Amino acid sequence: MQMRNIAIYVGTVVLAAIGVLVAAAATIPDGCAITDACASTQHAIILFAPVGILLLGVAGAAAFTIWCWRDGIEWRRWFGAVWFLLVMLLLVMSMAGGVLTG
Repeated sequence: MQMRNIAIYVGTVVLAAIGVLVAAAATIPDGCAITDACASTQHAIILFAPVGILLLGVAGAAAFTIWCWRDGIEWRRWFGAVWFLLVMLLLVMSMAGGVLTG
């Protein structure tokens, strides 16, 4: 039961980040590249929204880890979710950093 809840939580966080990313990319005006000034709002959303969603996901999984540990429930699975989301966060941040610098 707990493993299913963890999978649903992690899947929801990752799909929300990807959904925001795809929705922002789909609203870029025709004939406008993401690096152009005409897509400044989408540029900001693509850079910061997925990072924010994943950061909140990591914080939530960490909170669940602490609650499970405090209550004596198996907490190591939630800790694995924290690490998985943290790796996803670092990947997205590195891609966003590449867009910012280049």
